[in-house]
Amino acid sequence: MKNKSTIAGVVLAGLATGAAAWYLFGTSNGKEVCSKLMNSVKDLSDSVAEKANGTIDHLSSRINNVSDRVMA
Repeated sequence: MKNKSTIAGVVLAGLATGAAAWYLFGTSNGKEVCSKLMNSVKDLSDSVAEKANGTIDHLSSRINNVSDRVMA
């Protein structure tokens, strides 16, 4: 009985995945949603990269200050 419920769950998950893929890639509304989603992900990625670079620059500056004090 457990195998049947596992198979049913896998089939339902496959159907849901297929339906989502069809909507996102097969319909004009889905393509618009997909495009907006990808733009949001790119914006988020750019923001994270900018903050990471700022943090790296800040830490580098602090390390240089500490190094200068130790060497003096």
